[in-house]
Amino acid sequence: MLTPGNKKLGGHLIWGFGLPSGTAKLCPGMTPTCRRVCYAVRMQAFRPQAAKLYRKNLQRTKRKDFVKRVRAFLCSQGVRVVRIHTAGEFVSPRYARKWLRIIARSPKVKFFTYTRVWQLQDFAEVLGELARLPNLSLWYSCDRDTGLPEVVPPRVRIAWLMTASDEVPPATADLVFRTQALRKHPAEAVNGVAVCPAENGTTPSTTCDRCRLCWRPPDTRRASSTPLPMTATPS
Repeated sequence: MLTPGNKKLGGHLIWGFGLPSGTAKLCPGMTPTCRRVCYAVRMQAFRPQAAKLYRKNLQRTKRKDFVKRVRAFLCSQGVRVVRIHTAGEFVSPRYARKWLRIIARSPKVKFFTYTRVWQLQDFAEVLGELARLPNLSLWYSCDRDTGLPEVVPPRVRIAWLMTASDEVPPATADLVFRTQALRKHPAEAVNGVAVCPAENGTTPSTTCDRCRLCWRPPDTRRASSTPLPMTATPS
């Protein structure tokens, strides 16, 4: 179900939960940009055992006792930090609400996740509820196709996917992720926005369990839902 660590997450502190990805049905909110560079799709192609686990996890999410089973797993393994969706996405509002219940009932566990379903109105209510959970760090994933959301709920942060060297991430983003090719060129920040320390080319040994930026409590500077300017990026 959940697996401990990986190359980027680090050792056994952070456990991950993954689902299949790469189609609009599996990844609502998917954009041409994220589909083109998706690491999860590539990984599933070259690691059949991981792909098999993700398919099995997808079936588990449909069980009536999914919430109970995940909670039991967290308790039995003494899990402290969970990365929701090392691959995959919130496939439906109903599924997202299952994680809402898991997180709300696990106050001693820290959770973090990135999502593009913020673009879909059907998810607005549950994302707002998720954002209010104090032990969840919720990130809205954005790229040149999505632009920035018009409104960002309190406690939600913006992760920008940079896919070209001439791309200028919006200064109002909180973090930049870069594709593999761009990581060959060291950059701790782009347009004043920090680059993920594991991808900046200057701190290659950094892992999520050491960095903690993505799963520590977010900056609460957005005291209320904050409109952000839509930012055009090079096409």
